[in-house]
Amino acid sequence: MTRFHKTLPRKVEFARDALVTLIHDRKMVSGDRLPAYSVLRENLGLGSQTIAGAVNLLSDAGVLEVRNKVGIFVKDPDGGLLTGRTIAVAVRPIEGSAYGATLCAFIQKQLSERNCRCLTFFRSSHVSGKAELSEFPGLEQAVQEHSCDGVITLCPFSEKALSVMGKQGIRCCFIGDDDRETGDLGVVIDVARFLEDAREELQRSGCRRIIQLAVSPEQLSSRSQSRIPGLIGVSYEGGAAIARQLLALPETERPDGIISDDDILVSGFLSELFASQLPDIRYLPMIATIVHRELGERYPSGRMLLYRQDIEEYSGLAVNLLLSALRGKEIADPRVVYRFKPVKNI
Repeated sequence: MTRFHKTLPRKVEFARDALVTLIHDRKMVSGDRLPAYSVLRENLGLGSQTIAGAVNLLSDAGVLEVRNKVGIFVKDPDGGLLTGRTIAVAVRPIEGSAYGATLCAFIQKQLSERNCRCLTFFRSSHVSGKAELSEFPGLEQAVQEHSCDGVITLCPFSEKALSVMGKQGIRCCFIGDDDRETGDLGVVIDVARFLEDAREELQRSGCRRIIQLAVSPEQLSSRSQSRIPGLIGVSYEGGAAIARQLLALPETERPDGIISDDDILVSGFLSELFASQLPDIRYLPMIATIVHRELGERYPSGRMLLYRQDIEEYSGLAVNLLLSALRGKEIADPRVVYRFKPVKNI
């Protein structure tokens, strides 16, 4: 782990951040005593002069208190709002995605609350598929130079990218759908369970011609085990195009049940469905989809089977999982599964 600063020597800055991390990891409070210099030298692999420089910095910031011939004590663990670890967050372009922007914001917020720096890197293209480090301007350099301690990614990384991070000793936690999961740590949505539960509920409601909406051929292919036929649409306009496609079918061939975990796709679908049929709306399938506690989506239809996601809870699982791994804690299950909660069935 290396830090960059205009004036501080790198080793001193490293030692300062390591001491702050030690205080936070051990949940030390005012009055607690730090380990002896000999222990710090062994754990950090640094000399006494470097550690003393870091202690002086933290003493000046009001975090530590040095008592001659007694020891070093915590004075104010939050003094100066200093941070310990630096975490990189790799995200896809969030233009037009309230969900993506909100998830990214909650990850940043929770890292800040845990006294971590957050460096955000945006993918330079909207292409689907597994990503390379070079697709996130600045991230590859950050990994090579160890200017981050770990990575939380909303995009699945390629094996090559994961290998590079692994060789640098940087842990990576993926957060997203279980059919796109990559890496040794992950907080994933149980898509297969959602599709199956939604289909069963739609069937109990009387639906017999059920399809799913997917955002790419790759996504539809990865969900083929559900055996639910699908249509592909990208974003709001893609949902609108699917609505027009279904309205062009004979009434007896139109699906009466639709499943989608993409809220923007569903919004486009419903808007076009209503707009194309006004004032006499005759075709209105039952739709199973996701709502998010923080976004408060509302749909102009009573024929909805809704499942709720708590984005703050979801992002917190990823932050806690990665930080636990960085603290050297034994991870019983490196793959945390998040399931949606059914909230309404009309």
